[in-house]
Amino acid sequence: MDDIEELLESFRILYASLEKLRQMEGPEFLLPGRIDAYHTLLEDAYAAYGRIENRVDTLGQQLEDEHTRLDKGVKKYG
Repeated sequence: MDDIEELLESFRILYASLEKLRQMEGPEFLLPGRIDAYHTLLEDAYAAYGRIENRVDTLGQQLEDEHTRLDKGVKKYG
């Protein structure tokens, strides 16, 4: 279950980061610290996306493995 919570948290981070990025405008980068905040936000978004992508790839592999395993049984009995 922790796996699901971690995945959901990564989605929350990604969606929140995307929303903050959408709200950013060029002129605000003139304010002190805004460029650093932008880079941090972008890094967090990509890190969350990477965690999601890795987990989805793992789930896809598990699905393929189960599909292959069960197809062998279906062919054997079908």
